[in-house]
Amino acid sequence: MNFDEVEYFLANIKSVMSCKIISDANGNISEIHVLSDSSRHSKQISRDIRTALLSHFNLDVDYKIISVAQINKNISINTDFRLLYDGYTNETTNDRIKINTKLSWDEKEFTGIAEGIKSEKNTLMVAALSTLDSIKKAIDLDCFIVEDIQSARVAGKDVMVAAITHIEHGRENVLIGSSIVTNNKIDSTIKATLNAINRKVCLFFKE
Repeated sequence: MNFDEVEYFLANIKSVMSCKIISDANGNISEIHVLSDSSRHSKQISRDIRTALLSHFNLDVDYKIISVAQINKNISINTDFRLLYDGYTNETTNDRIKINTKLSWDEKEFTGIAEGIKSEKNTLMVAALSTLDSIKKAIDLDCFIVEDIQSARVAGKDVMVAAITHIEHGRENVLIGSSIVTNNKIDSTIKATLNAINRKVCLFFKE
């Protein structure tokens, strides 16, 4: 199941600023991470999340998998900020590959570059690293690490899955993103990497 629609719906609940759903290998919801302001108690927000999932999507989840992080509601955050993927280019030699990934927002362009040994697995890592380099230039922070890139077969379709670690104040949090392979694996790896972190970068983007 694609949870983009669910995340968008939950993000419109009162006090909720953003929401990220993580699923297990069977496609079931295993974690729900919510960012909210401090205008309501986190337990009330969790109850609203459960009620919305059950009534609107017929999804019954345990409250224990819902984590709510709250921030001061007076802090200004651009929750509309989403980096857009504008394509990539690559240069190859016999044994190396360089990938340039272009992201944009509000007529600003951010091009990331990464280079490495050209193997099937490492080429995908280079694609993810070039994406993170673009993101680093957009938010002026270096806080994401590529943990793993995997391919999977889901519902008869090839899917790329990116595991990206976000490091903040010494704590590590693994973010998962995915993208169906429509053009090629490099393209879908970039999209999966962006999918993993796009809801997180609104916290760091500066106008």
